[in-house]
Amino acid sequence: MRRIGLWGAPTSGKTSFLAALNIAVTQSSEEWTIFGVDDPSVDFLVDSTTTLTHERRFPPATEALSELSWILMSETEVEIGTRRRKETKKIPLELHLDVLDAPGRVFGHKPKTDAHQSQLEGLGFDDEDEGMDGAGGGSELDEEKLIDNLADCDGIVYLFDPIREREKGDAFQYFQRTLALLAKRSLEGRRLINGRLPHHFAVCITKFDEPRVYQTAKARGYITFDPDDKHMFPKVHPDNAENLFEDLCQVASAREAALVHGSIKRYFRPERVRYFATSAVGFYLAPRTVRFRASDYQNVVPDGGEGYRIRGDIHPINVLEPLLWLGRQLSSETGR
Repeated sequence: MRRIGLWGAPTSGKTSFLAALNIAVTQSSEEWTIFGVDDPSVDFLVDSTTTLTHERRFPPATEALSELSWILMSETEVEIGTRRRKETKKIPLELHLDVLDAPGRVFGHKPKTDAHQSQLEGLGFDDEDEGMDGAGGGSELDEEKLIDNLADCDGIVYLFDPIREREKGDAFQYFQRTLALLAKRSLEGRRLINGRLPHHFAVCITKFDEPRVYQTAKARGYITFDPDDKHMFPKVHPDNAENLFEDLCQVASAREAALVHGSIKRYFRPERVRYFATSAVGFYLAPRTVRFRASDYQNVVPDGGEGYRIRGDIHPINVLEPLLWLGRQLSSETGR
């Protein structure tokens, strides 16, 4: 059983990503099931699914450090044998999704004692904490626990929020400290492979349903449609998702986001990296409407106060797929 971790700055959508996972499993055309390892994980799955589907709002901000763990079960086909003689075999596929969930404010910037020195950037590791920009910093003990968690994982899902990056431009600030600590831990554990980190790395461009992200993908010609999808929701093929990532970095308020892309290419093996355009809630589909309408697709709208509400049903986009890609990559490794 292989372990998969989750990584991302505050408000990048990690809690919403996890909350949508149960729905994505249910709607998948493949035979997947999901199980909570302990009571808190089961409670989160049940409560967050209810919050999204019935109450039509996002899960509340994470308030305290907590460990969540689920197992995804299915079967997959892998090729085994030598180059001359290969055969396809079905094997059980079990993914252990192990997440250390913490409020973004705990892992914000950590000022140095010298006021004239620049601030250290913290690790924003979870939540969908709207209205919280990660300021304040967290304890070294919590940060060490998070790095241990990521270092022990076989695969990592990294969530990049293009909307936050456009408004705040701080993705690289959060990314570089986490990467540096993860690299240090991998070096100490002698896990580096030809000077690069050993992890399989799924990069998720979150909030694909948000107009600024969707319109950028559309203008660049990255939109495609799955003929087997009866709703014909727009998607970005993984082969084009990295190009979308680069384009979104260029329109961000600070060009430092491009350094995130450069760091990924530098520190992770290219064959172990895959990009996805994701959305936890998906596009709006009006009642009694079967197919996506470009004239009315926003599923997340202001609630009249300082928050947001979800207009219609939840149709996650590329929430399960990054995990399946990681699982199959890891299973193929095991088969070899």
